[in-house]
Amino acid sequence: MKFWMDCLGWLGALCFLVSYFLLITKKWESTSNKYHLANILGAVFLVFNTLHDTSFPSVFINACWGGIAVYGMVVDRKKKQNT
Repeated sequence: MKFWMDCLGWLGALCFLVSYFLLITKKWESTSNKYHLANILGAVFLVFNTLHDTSFPSVFINACWGGIAVYGMVVDRKKKQNT
């Protein structure tokens, strides 16, 4: 089980890094669904990993990161619908 939880953690970290890299290199925009989904997925994977490791400060920050990404996606979707 530890192996699979570690894999989820690494995959979550990779989601964060790749999405940030693609944002900085202007391949993705901060308002794109791909960017938000990569951050949400990364947060979910890391929450599972850090819960398994009982690292509650990391659970907290990753859950917040995912919540912010969900909020950003909702706000961006509403803006697109209004235009």
